[in-house]
Amino acid sequence: MRTSGVFFLAVSFIMFGFGLSLKCYSCPDGSISACDVEQDCNQDEDGCLKLTSANKIYTRCIRYADCDFMTLANKYVLPNFDFNCCQSKLCNGQKKSLFQKLFG
Repeated sequence: MRTSGVFFLAVSFIMFGFGLSLKCYSCPDGSISACDVEQDCNQDEDGCLKLTSANKIYTRCIRYADCDFMTLANKYVLPNFDFNCCQSKLCNGQKKSLFQKLFG
């Protein structure tokens, strides 16, 4: 039992102590086409944002707790938008088709 506790602490330290950060696509000023700029998120940013308004797509790292309509409406002064937040590597990119997943 003691060995598994030490193992858990070691794994936790490696994951969080060395700051393994999330990676998101980042085009915070908006892009008309798919954004392919990758960014390592800061330690306090645990989510990726994809916000769409008219013909622009805004992507960036974000604190997942800030992923709500009111917070985003204050940050992005846009008349109308849809948004999605996620918490896995490069999850805020363009969705891939089955063909792209298999052969891309």
